[in-house]
Amino acid sequence: MKPRRISDDVDGDSSVMKTCCCCMDVRLGTIVLGFCHLLIHIAGVVVLTQMLLHPELYEERYFETYGTTPRSADNSVALAIAFCSFLITVLLIYGAITRQPSYLLPFFCLQVFDFCVNLLGAVGAISYIPELKLMLKNNPNFPLGEAVDKMDMRTLMMTVVVVSVTILSIKAYFIGCVWSCYKILVNYRVKQATSAFLFHVHSDENETQNLLPNYEDAVKDTPNESPPPYTSN
Repeated sequence: MKPRRISDDVDGDSSVMKTCCCCMDVRLGTIVLGFCHLLIHIAGVVVLTQMLLHPELYEERYFETYGTTPRSADNSVALAIAFCSFLITVLLIYGAITRQPSYLLPFFCLQVFDFCVNLLGAVGAISYIPELKLMLKNNPNFPLGEAVDKMDMRTLMMTVVVVSVTILSIKAYFIGCVWSCYKILVNYRVKQATSAFLFHVHSDENETQNLLPNYEDAVKDTPNESPPPYTSN
């Protein structure tokens, strides 16, 4: 029976992606994904910081969109969340570069949470199509308000379903990328630890063999002397 290799758990697992985005290595793809998220979080932190320091610059647009003025408490909470997401993304990039899989788990959990929130939002949007149509039509910042107003309910529902499925599929794909990178890095760490262990075992065996002489040398080194004669008291 052929012995099972350590890498068989990952190499033989069809659920683990070796490449992502058609041609990119999954580890490199995870790093690129982290940098893309990092740019988005940096932009969010900059905008939220500016909203806290100069709220008058955003009051008019915020009132036109939401019908209220921005509150500093809400902006502070949003800034704290954006900063935490920024740190989690930095951990992802650091873990992928240094091949430490444990640093990928916070970002993976954040991805799963974001997917669940978007799934609930998609279900809510599909369930309340008339309210969604009214909200999009009356939103001055939405460029397709007139086109939405001309759609019937069935067409609008199909459009919302297609858009929601597309967004959720993209998010699920990137979740799979990060999870595949995590499993590959775990396998890499296990192989490293096993190689180090086998190296130490072989080193100890060689040292033991060097300390103990072989049989021929032991016989040569032993003087050929007869035992003392037997004497009776």
